[in-house]
Amino acid sequence: MIPNHLALIPVNPFQHAALQAIIDVEDRQQRRGRYPYAQALFRQLRGGKGGCISASDVKRAAANYCPADRCGEPKERYIEALNVLIESRGQVCTLPLSGCAVGQYFPDSEHRLRDRRYKQWDFKANRRDRNVDKARTQKRRRYQAAVAQAEIDLAFITPSQLPVWYARLKNSGIFDDDLNDMVQAWGRRFVGLKDAPLRSGLPMWAILVEMRDELADRSEHERWFDGLQLPNKLTFGAAPRG
Repeated sequence: MIPNHLALIPVNPFQHAALQAIIDVEDRQQRRGRYPYAQALFRQLRGGKGGCISASDVKRAAANYCPADRCGEPKERYIEALNVLIESRGQVCTLPLSGCAVGQYFPDSEHRLRDRRYKQWDFKANRRDRNVDKARTQKRRRYQAAVAQAEIDLAFITPSQLPVWYARLKNSGIFDDDLNDMVQAWGRRFVGLKDAPLRSGLPMWAILVEMRDELADRSEHERWFDGLQLPNKLTFGAAPRG
């Protein structure tokens, strides 16, 4: 079944009246009066009869018009809005008409406007999703950069400096699992460092509590040997011969 808004012959009497009103005004050049399109519309809705536009005429043409409402918009405003609606072929629907008037007189325009709104919503949703993805990617990169920097800093410290290193990172947002992984790999470089607490799975602060005495009581020989394990030690070879 062909939808009403695609039918060659409008089955909607309001749609038919609007199209015929446009023909009357533009093809026959009947632009007399203040609101020629609205006048032609009411004439069509009355079956071709002329005459003054009554409140009942406006009520039939605009369902949201209530003549009994003294605080509502006057009849003249509705006639003016209907004139704009018909002249613009449903592209402009001004107050006090409701948005339903577009579908009442120009269902094809309503479908185009609806499709346009849907496309706008899709565009905004896609843009919002892209912004969310971009923010998530940037956040992940910042986190990865923070982890990489923490690992670089860790490579240049000795066991006795581990509490100071952690104190700088405990509010950095790096997860304990990542800290534990890098500290486990770091701890294997130092001779005599008991790494059982590092493999316990405890939070880093708890590991440091368990290792407090061991880290603080490293012997002078162990501290000297710890320093040799740092990657920033330079090796001086013999000067090249000329």
